[in-house]
Amino acid sequence: MLLMHHCSRDLTAVKIKTSGIGGLREIILGSAYLPYDDVEPPPLGELEGLVTGCRANGTHLIVGCDVNSHHTSWGSTNINDRGESLFNYIMANGLDIMNRGNKPTFITSNRQEVIGITIATVYAGNCIKDWHVTEEVSCSDHRYIRFTVTGIDQSVEVYRNACGTDWESFRTDLLGCLSDMIDKISNSADPENAAKHF
Repeated sequence: MLLMHHCSRDLTAVKIKTSGIGGLREIILGSAYLPYDDVEPPPLGELEGLVTGCRANGTHLIVGCDVNSHHTSWGSTNINDRGESLFNYIMANGLDIMNRGNKPTFITSNRQEVIGITIATVYAGNCIKDWHVTEEVSCSDHRYIRFTVTGIDQSVEVYRNACGTDWESFRTDLLGCLSDMIDKISNSADPENAAKHF
């Protein structure tokens, strides 16, 4: 389910359900961009709002981020002020960095670096398997990051939109279905038979 209140030019969030040891749990999946040309340290703004909201509601979270920051904890070649600030924020909020290895996530003709990261709450992080940077052509200077979220509930919630109902047709169909219903209850089996027919 798309979370419109957490969607903007630089942030998108959806809610999924996963089945685990404690039954079904909700996880928020997000994609965030922290602009490279903003002031140091990176303003977290909308991402911070998502993290704060999830923490307040006890909801689990996985966010893929283009952080435009360097830190060796997620595989960068060095640490810059933006990376140090972001790392401290991640640690202070009980999030885990899911990156494995130091394969570049950003590649141009003269530069390679790890600036794409995946962060998650502990429970959600345990649902992530096979995190890796792919060799697929992405038509961008960023590489695809792929991972599997285990235990996703893939059932579809079916609902009816009453605004689109043709009420005249509904009444006609209902009367046709009910026309041969038992209308008098004369013994103990009649209510059961009427309920089964209905």
